[in-house]
Amino acid sequence: MSLRREGTSEEEPANGAEQDREARRTYRERNAERVREGQRAWRQRNQEHIRAYRAAYNAEHREEVAAQKRAYMKGYTARKAAEQRRRKSKRVSSKKYYEAHKAEHREYTKQWQARKRAEDPEAYKAMRAKAQRRWWQSHRDEYNAKLRTQHRENPEPKRAAARAYYAAHADELKAKKRAYYAENREKVLANNRAWKEREKRRREAGLPPRRTRTISAAERRTNAAAADAFFARARPPEEIAAIRRKPASPVELLQSTPPELVAAFERNSQRARIEHTLATDGSYASRRQIAEARRWQAAQQPTRREQRQAIEDARLDAIGKQVNDRLRHRDPPRRRHHLDPDPAAPHPMLNPNTTMGMNR
Repeated sequence: MSLRREGTSEEEPANGAEQDREARRTYRERNAERVREGQRAWRQRNQEHIRAYRAAYNAEHREEVAAQKRAYMKGYTARKAAEQRRRKSKRVSSKKYYEAHKAEHREYTKQWQARKRAEDPEAYKAMRAKAQRRWWQSHRDEYNAKLRTQHRENPEPKRAAARAYYAAHADELKAKKRAYYAENREKVLANNRAWKEREKRRREAGLPPRRTRTISAAERRTNAAAADAFFARARPPEEIAAIRRKPASPVELLQSTPPELVAAFERNSQRARIEHTLATDGSYASRRQIAEARRWQAAQQPTRREQRQAIEDARLDAIGKQVNDRLRHRDPPRRRHHLDPDPAAPHPMLNPNTTMGMNR
């Protein structure tokens, strides 16, 4: 007869399993880094085993895995849109909170920076440098555009700094310029020749020399205001009527362009358009190459036809020679005997009047 305390036979195993789970959970929490390192090392050692296991599992549960992937991708777009909305809402709320507590946030940031700087100056310096590099990589274009705008608005500070730097490092800059010219002499000369040729073409065409300059912000605003005043202003009816009453130029004073100049201009324009299209549009370049290849093939067609015919004639001659050598009977030539009958003479029996042989 066995004695059993009431309420202990079924509760003890459950309590033991719960205690084991709690102990494992506590161990994982206390040794999280150690557990992760052990798992990472195990996966590194058993990569082939993991790959084979995954392949076998996917092959065995193909339909289940495919269904899971379809279900996941079905809700991926909705989840992504919801995540974007959540992030946008968080940014808006964070911005509102910062605007409402800007002074408090700045004071907290200053205190945090002072505390980190006091704890470890080197680590704080490295952290700040890393943050600045990260910010520069993500805001480089924006910052450069801001600097360019500032220079256009007020170029004098940068010019003064450049003059001061040149005055302090004149010899160094001259030496660097001479070294660059020595290393890139052909490139510099080619650029100079190109500039001279371009200016020569401009003079021959009757165009003024190309001179560009950077204007200040005040001059740019003045020009924009003048353009708006000229093009956007409303003209009164009297001014419009005066413009219409203005006499036109007499026809006899107008000289038409000679037809040969117009024709030359149209030819040059068409040639320039064709050259530009062939140089920029790859499809036209490929078409031109195809056309040139076809013309070359057409030019080579007679020669190729003659070559093919000669090869075919030589092949047929060789076949005929082999057939003749195999089927033709060739007796060795011998001298004809005087008693041999003449193959061209009539047969003796066909001439009954002969006096030779049996007819005698």
